[in-house]
Amino acid sequence: MTGRGVDDSVVFYTAMKPIFRLLLGCICGTALFAATPVFAVTVPDLYEVTLPADNGRDTAFVDALKAVAVRVSGQRDAGSRLGGATANPRQYVQRFGVTADNLLQVGFDGTAIDRLLNDVGLPIWGRERPATLVLLTVEASDGSARWIDSRTATAERDLVARAARQRGLPLVWPESDAGLTTSIAPADLLQLATSYNANATLFGKARPDGAGGYTVRWSLVSQDGANEVNGALEEGVNLAADTFARVYAASGTSLDNVVVEVSGINNLNAYASTLNYLEAMTLVRAVSVENLMGETLRFKLAVRGDVATLRRALALDNRLVPLAQGEGATDRLQLRYQP
Repeated sequence: MTGRGVDDSVVFYTAMKPIFRLLLGCICGTALFAATPVFAVTVPDLYEVTLPADNGRDTAFVDALKAVAVRVSGQRDAGSRLGGATANPRQYVQRFGVTADNLLQVGFDGTAIDRLLNDVGLPIWGRERPATLVLLTVEASDGSARWIDSRTATAERDLVARAARQRGLPLVWPESDAGLTTSIAPADLLQLATSYNANATLFGKARPDGAGGYTVRWSLVSQDGANEVNGALEEGVNLAADTFARVYAASGTSLDNVVVEVSGINNLNAYASTLNYLEAMTLVRAVSVENLMGETLRFKLAVRGDVATLRRALALDNRLVPLAQGEGATDRLQLRYQP
């Protein structure tokens, strides 16, 4: 993984990489990492689906393949764009089982699913996804209202959580309704998201629709702006997932080379942490070390999408903080390691 023209320090770092990783694993959880708040959430079960098998196992496998295509691509219509793949969905399955209550649990081969999505022209939205704080107030028929929090199990929260599971959207719920009001400015919504280590806030006001359900006015606020939709409880999740997929999903049919310069690399822990982080990103397909200049390490990354997509993905947390630079830069990112 060593690039051309690399000085002896980088050659040493690269040769010792397995040892660095072992050391990193031993000290994981120390103050070095606890000091860095992380907002983005890695979805570990992105390629796993659980659904009823009441209509037969063959039908359930087809439904599962369509469901995982929606989750991984971020596109709601992905299931209808899989072509002939639905004729033999088991070829993409890594493992499966059936529960006592006839639920089919399928674990798909991530590499095979990514290849399928590429073949049919669908993007890939990686495992690193924005954490979204949900603020939902539910109005009763008498005009009173209650907030949905993380401590009390409710049908409304379960329904929203189920929709989020289907779209692969990590949610955060408030611990209580203390300090919450139905009139919250967008800037305050962003501040609330930060206080809960979230990247965005999904704010919903639900009213009875007269048919046993709710009509909800949903507002999504993030650093990229605000969006709104009116609909059922699930529509807030769809609004957030659709919005984020447009920003973070990228085509895997072509790779772009991006130079990343990271300053503040002044010890082995900083080197190992940065390298492991970059290699673990779903957008990043390959990492090579190019040069070390003082405390600045230069990497070359092969990424799905482009430098703008990578910049947005890095901004989901603050492991690597961008330095002031022109927004027009198209070939490199300048970052600083923040322990």
